[in-house]
Amino acid sequence: MKTILALLILFSITFGLQQAQAQSSYEAWRAAAKERKAPAKTGKAAKAKAGAKAAAPKAAMAAPAGTFVGTVPCADCQGINTELTLKSGERSTSGSFTMKQTYLGKPASKNVVTNSGRWFLAKGNKQNPDAVVLQLIPAEDNMELLYFLQVSDSEIKLLDRQQQEIKSKHNYSLKKRQR
Repeated sequence: MKTILALLILFSITFGLQQAQAQSSYEAWRAAAKERKAPAKTGKAAKAKAGAKAAAPKAAMAAPAGTFVGTVPCADCQGINTELTLKSGERSTSGSFTMKQTYLGKPASKNVVTNSGRWFLAKGNKQNPDAVVLQLIPAEDNMELLYFLQVSDSEIKLLDRQQQEIKSKHNYSLKKRQR
């Protein structure tokens, strides 16, 4: 009993730290975004240069709203059919999600897991400072934080717990379902 209690406490602490890390990376990203938007108070040449950059902004990636589907690898089953639905919130960089995962080859009574929570976009990871990372924060404790790289408007790719790309010959991508 003490072992189970200790494991539950350890899990709670670890989960809390993961959520704190995700929230702090989001807050750091938002602060950096606000700083980039704020005009610097400098000379006329610098203002003209900043104005030229503002006139020709980089094409921003659209928020990943919609339903993304695919089958990702599973350690103890034939694969996990995943359906991830992202709904945009007030800001285009956050919203809510629902995810249904069907574990192929598992008994029918234990093969479907459904989760929901909040998502937000963050900029950069260790491999690519310009990467757009989708972070899923579950509403319940029955799911770990998940990270996806936004490959395009119609594809996201599952990342590992350190927000790194998974080096494998297997597919970790989810593609946007076309209506």
